[in-house]
Amino acid sequence: MSEKGGEFIPPQEQSKPIEQKVEREIGNRELPIWEKMPEVVETLRSSNRLILVSETGSGKTTQVPQALWAEGFAERGKIFVVENRVAVAVEIAKRVAEEMKVKIGQEVGYLTGPEKKSGRDSQIVFMTSGVFKNIVRDDPKMEQASVVLFDEFDERYLLSDIGLALVEKAQNQGSEVKFGLMSATLNAQKFSEHFGGAPIVEAKGRPYPVETHYSSERIDPRRMPEKAAELALSIHQGHQKGDVLIFMPGKQEINATIEEMMKQKITGATILPLHGELSPQERHRIFEEQLGRKIIVSTNIAERGLTIDGVRYVIDSGLVRMNEYDPEADTTKLVVTSTAQDSLRQRQGRAGRTQPGECHFLITQDEFNRRPISTKPEIMRTSLREVVLQIKAMGYSREGDPIHLIDSPEKQNWKTAKNQLRLLGALNPEDETKLSEFGQKLAELSCDPREGTMLLRGCEMGCGKEMAIIAALRTSRRLLYRPQAEAEQADAARKQFETSNLSDLLNLVNVYEQAERANFDSKWCRDNYVSWLALREVRQNHSQLLEQVKRSGYKINKEKPAPEILCQAIAKGFPDKVFESAGRGWYENRTTGERALLGRESRAIGNLIIANELITIQTKRGGELPLITLATKVEPEWVK
Repeated sequence: MSEKGGEFIPPQEQSKPIEQKVEREIGNRELPIWEKMPEVVETLRSSNRLILVSETGSGKTTQVPQALWAEGFAERGKIFVVENRVAVAVEIAKRVAEEMKVKIGQEVGYLTGPEKKSGRDSQIVFMTSGVFKNIVRDDPKMEQASVVLFDEFDERYLLSDIGLALVEKAQNQGSEVKFGLMSATLNAQKFSEHFGGAPIVEAKGRPYPVETHYSSERIDPRRMPEKAAELALSIHQGHQKGDVLIFMPGKQEINATIEEMMKQKITGATILPLHGELSPQERHRIFEEQLGRKIIVSTNIAERGLTIDGVRYVIDSGLVRMNEYDPEADTTKLVVTSTAQDSLRQRQGRAGRTQPGECHFLITQDEFNRRPISTKPEIMRTSLREVVLQIKAMGYSREGDPIHLIDSPEKQNWKTAKNQLRLLGALNPEDETKLSEFGQKLAELSCDPREGTMLLRGCEMGCGKEMAIIAALRTSRRLLYRPQAEAEQADAARKQFETSNLSDLLNLVNVYEQAERANFDSKWCRDNYVSWLALREVRQNHSQLLEQVKRSGYKINKEKPAPEILCQAIAKGFPDKVFESAGRGWYENRTTGERALLGRESRAIGNLIIANELITIQTKRGGELPLITLATKVEPEWVK
């Protein structure tokens, strides 16, 4: 099969050694990955697929793109590196630019939702999986790229799975684009078989040993912050130099751990949080020289991709916060759950990268051995309505011309997604393998189909500007924050924005509009406990959405519409989420009979409401509670 033909191209027999081909002054040649770099380069030169399994610390993330660039792969198209997190994409791009001695945004760039530093001449581009999905949607033959590298693919993020399936589809349709999957803990054989016997290259990992310790007894998850703080103090007082990295499931547990360390009165160390809600400047502090030893308390953002030089000790709670999706109820559960073995090993590998290290698991060895081998793919635990919409927009369908997914969710999940799109008017009633004209316009928007429907119908009703703000808010991180040490002040600031008892979403619009009147001033944000970083995301997403609806021929209102009009537009995106009061704060879905409690923070008052956000939380007694966290009052005639 020629390289221009579409499906899997097996590697050709090497005709001559290539060791000298990558001997250019780029990269860090001391990293273990360089021992295998000739094989990596030759495999991608002679084949169109590669599975690279290389232990944490090998340098694959930073070095492989540079080697491919040095070998001329960027002469035919860009080298895309797909990362799962904004922070990782940005920091790795900066590090690669530094190693190549170029300015970020020139030969090396990055593209993420809120941040962009990449130009027409950029040859190595790091990006999030969401950005990549949009690129491949607009360029299904992938003509602008020569190679797509999916980093840390074992995490199995939804958009990475979809992006990879679309690249494979492009290859099957004749594209010359190549792809590589990179991971420390990937089940290489499974993926090789899925991709028709794709070649596997295995490389050594960390150059230094890691001594592993387990807890002698089971620790209650609620006591993890306290135990981690005690262990950090013990390491700080009794061990030699080296930074400490502590893994906690979320921001709340990170703050609790830092508070416990403050109680311990740790001196001679700088304690730093690391999570997705920090600004780029705050995130970058972990890489900078600090006073004394650094003690970094992080979510799984530091589990992969990012290399924090100087980390010698890892303390792992063995917990992670992730979403679970119930397709029958169409609810998302945000749960703290046990970390799978592949992620535990990734965390362990954060030590021993620049010196011998230690990893302290706050779980027993028996608990470790009983954990799942692999992390559950996101596609198996999330709503598929946006996936189905985008697949159909590209002319594919499960019924007719499917894309080849590695793991396919249960039929109920696909059925739920299709039914939701049908209710929104996105499917062609005469042939549901295709989208309606409205559905095609919906697919052009960079938001969930529910918010997209609100936006397009809102444009028709004269409130598109406000619906674009709501859609932008719903695709960005949390706008209002509440530091534990300043909870009363944050609550007081929040109340000033809560001027409507019709919709919680309108109160969030009020936050944005007040920030706009203050020229998005950072001091105003601090004074009002508004996340400046989240606000910047909302601004960028809002501007992008407005441009997208204008391209589809819609006009944007200049006058402020009545609140009732806004509520009617909001209802258009949630036809199956109409709840009627059942008394004592409980509401019942008029279609399914599902019951949920209206959250205490909601300000919506009404007998009939739309559940704009419905989640399931874990109670202190270990049970589950369905909770409506964002609601909008509606009238019966709006939701017939």
